[in-house]
Amino acid sequence: MFNNDQISSAAWFFIGLLILIFSIPYGLGEVHSPGTGFMPFYTGLAMCALSALIFMEATRAKKSGAKWENPLKGTLWVKPLIALVALTVYALLMDKLGFILATALLVGFLLRGIHPQKWSVVIVGAFLTSLVTYLVFQVWLKTQLPAGILSF
Repeated sequence: MFNNDQISSAAWFFIGLLILIFSIPYGLGEVHSPGTGFMPFYTGLAMCALSALIFMEATRAKKSGAKWENPLKGTLWVKPLIALVALTVYALLMDKLGFILATALLVGFLLRGIHPQKWSVVIVGAFLTSLVTYLVFQVWLKTQLPAGILSF
């Protein structure tokens, strides 16, 4: 029987292999002029290489007595479910509130509700995260983000 790391690394190896195979038709190009398939190809290649290393390490650990264990045993589902609901509400409110306000509220909620932080950390973290992501996506990458009630 296989242990957990052998199973997961084999699964990731085949996912990487699929990415690698399906990226080839898009053309790899060259390093100084990469094609559309360049990044996915090398990402798939890295996934295959790393998962092969993990599989070999897991095989060595299995000889030392590592066995399969249920990975969901003892899992606490409350925090992941709260985060999922928060992300859903974020997606629903982004158009109305706008990217900046919705992102600040989401990050603030996650910092305070999931793993409680001091209010100073919550306020500064929410503000900086919202501002930096806005600058990266709206200003630097020139993507369109919903302005919402803070349109300026």
